[in-house]
Amino acid sequence: MELGTGKTAVVTGGGSGIGEALCRAFAAEGMSVVVSDIDLSAAEGVANSINDTGGSAIAVRTDVADRASVKELADKAFETFGGVHALCNNAGVVTFRSAAEMSDSDWDWVMGVNLDGVINGVTQFLPRMIEQGEGHLVNTSSSAGLFAPPGMASYVASKQAVVGLSEHLNHDLEAVNIGVSVLCPGGVATKIVEAGRNRPDEHGGPEDVPDYAEPIRQGISQGMPPSEVAARVLDAIRNQHLYIVTHEDTKAGVEARIEGIRAGYALND
Repeated sequence: MELGTGKTAVVTGGGSGIGEALCRAFAAEGMSVVVSDIDLSAAEGVANSINDTGGSAIAVRTDVADRASVKELADKAFETFGGVHALCNNAGVVTFRSAAEMSDSDWDWVMGVNLDGVINGVTQFLPRMIEQGEGHLVNTSSSAGLFAPPGMASYVASKQAVVGLSEHLNHDLEAVNIGVSVLCPGGVATKIVEAGRNRPDEHGGPEDVPDYAEPIRQGISQGMPPSEVAARVLDAIRNQHLYIVTHEDTKAGVEARIEGIRAGYALND
């Protein structure tokens, strides 16, 4: 799909990290941008800076786990700009706990944002995008969506579900001119490890980064710049690429998973 003036992008989790970089990349292409985030002040900061440099952006507070909130986002985007051509279901959270350690609230929070947030984006935007005759969905997964690192049960479950959903949508939507990409980054310099700062009260309220996750935060802080990830996303939209992978060091995990699956088939020989 072509990007440029006259088109609009909506980005959830747009107030920081990869989401912010996506908003700025779309604006640099001349597109209008809807910056969506559960932290309205962060979204407003990004939108205002885009507008201050000659772009066109609005900020909308959205809880992606709440379908009514996502419907309000879609309504606002289409009412303001007349259409939505790129939807980035990007908002995501993580908690570093194994399955045995997870509480019900842990599961509900992570799955609600990471998986239900994508589903809600699809259900609330897709029919209107089909009606307008073109569009592209970008669903943010993770390298953990392609293989399973330890100690993050809900994150792995949610991100692998996003990959499967995106693969299905890619087949399902080809006939209606809607492209699909699934973003599977490795370590990127974002605040994902600090996602608990926005954990809602109904799921236990805000929480600090646990001590055992501090090395992960330090490692991610040295990761790939979000702007580089955003550039790859825009290239994928233009060229209709399904998978967007960013880090060569994640390939070994993917290959090990494939070999494990092959070994399972070999048992049938």
